[in-house]
Amino acid sequence: MSDDTPEPRRAATPGSALGIVGLHRAWRQVGRDAAGITAFREKAGRLAETARRDGQRKTAELALMVEIMCAPIENGEEPVTDEFRNIVGNYLSALDRVQEEQGTEVVADTPSHGDVYLLADLSEPGMQELRRQLIHFGYQTTTLSSHRALREEVARHAPESVILDQDNLPDGFSLDSLIGELRAATSEKPQTLVISSRGDMGNRLRAARVGVQAYLVKPVSAHDLIDQLDKFAPARIPEPLNIMLVEDSRTQATYFGGLLEQAGMRVNIVSDPMNVLDALEEQATDLILMDMYMPQCDGNELAKVIRQVPRYASIPIVFLSSETQVDRQLDAMSRGGDDFLTKPIEPAHLIRSVAIRAERARQLRSLMVTDNLTGLLNHTRIKEELENEVGRTSRREGKLAFVMLDIDHFKSVNDTHGHPAGDTVIRSLARVLQQRLRRTDSIGRYGGEEFAIIMPDATAEQATRTLDGIRRSFASIRQEAGGEQFTVTFSAGVAAFPDYATPETLTMAADSALYKAKNAGRNRVIIT
Repeated sequence: MSDDTPEPRRAATPGSALGIVGLHRAWRQVGRDAAGITAFREKAGRLAETARRDGQRKTAELALMVEIMCAPIENGEEPVTDEFRNIVGNYLSALDRVQEEQGTEVVADTPSHGDVYLLADLSEPGMQELRRQLIHFGYQTTTLSSHRALREEVARHAPESVILDQDNLPDGFSLDSLIGELRAATSEKPQTLVISSRGDMGNRLRAARVGVQAYLVKPVSAHDLIDQLDKFAPARIPEPLNIMLVEDSRTQATYFGGLLEQAGMRVNIVSDPMNVLDALEEQATDLILMDMYMPQCDGNELAKVIRQVPRYASIPIVFLSSETQVDRQLDAMSRGGDDFLTKPIEPAHLIRSVAIRAERARQLRSLMVTDNLTGLLNHTRIKEELENEVGRTSRREGKLAFVMLDIDHFKSVNDTHGHPAGDTVIRSLARVLQQRLRRTDSIGRYGGEEFAIIMPDATAEQATRTLDGIRRSFASIRQEAGGEQFTVTFSAGVAAFPDYATPETLTMAADSALYKAKNAGRNRVIIT
């Protein structure tokens, strides 16, 4: 999540504020020999839990990351290095900033994954790591060790999903009894996933009969678990269709625009046809609805001008006119129009015709501009988006950050683990980027293992802080192939507008910074 994205705010609570003070005190007790690290990690975990209950998602996320970073040191896998101390110091400072901003939180506008409750024994091999992986992929995960604690927590706040370790149920306590208790505890219906050491048909059938949506057999792959949780996530509410209405009559524009808006569409009225290209630059458009006869420029001429611009070639143009001569209607369509609606028109006919064609165009455009493997924008589309965004930012005299990102030693991943494993690594990075960046940011697969990110209204420093947090999370994700686990890192270069004022110079500068990050040892983010 971006540290700098404005969003709805919640007041800080005494519990989280005191928790941060206590965390600072515990940190001062951590020595170079890792003494005190366990107490510090536990305080971070308690702060995360308190903040989550209070609805302070940003505080919860920062505290969870601190808790996760302590685990390798607590387990003796890594020493307390200067880099570790600097990173923890940065997270503590970020927690302070969250509290200082008038007692409010700043959270990205990308909808985060919902809460997940995990009923499991974290002392069991692999469970602690499974929890860490869930957190790295953006799932706010609360672990509970008993069915009673789970029932009480569900009654207090229903999560999006519940993961039940069937092996952790007490003797004589059945899965259907537990699910019955959970359903009685809340009117919400959280999705239920079971993990178990038993994969026989009898256990699977009993789970299915009590409404379990997914059943995974140990050892559980984190990627398989996350794939299932992603399926549970509620569908994102689709963006309204964006309709440009080109109509010089204010009365007609108000009438037709009002009809479309009442049907849930977003209407951009352009009264002067000479302003259409500027309006297309400013706002994404799914369909253009225009009059045939206007001053300065008629519909035929305007359609030809729009079709001169390659990136607008796929936008449907529908003429709405009182013209009734079929030959003239066909002539207009041959010059770039896609359909012709005749005035007067029934409101239902207008709404349905526009909605069907705009929705179909949006779906086709999505197939044309997205990468098949990741679902991100493809190379051509991310370059077009950068050109559009630089133009918008220049007109607004705003700011913009552009990032080039490349997976480190990716050829070695393919050579060692195979190309399917490489594809999984690419998809996992795409998933993390989509989860942690804002909805207003554009993410594209630039080619192979390289990605590009456009961050409107962000400085290079803000983009670097955000990408550095994502870098640390991604480096902690356990990738799996052929029964082996491995980790992967990425390097990134950041450039900003207006320091670099064109799409070409921005791309070259970000690519140059990426090259420097690679030469400096990889696994880092560098500003040009």
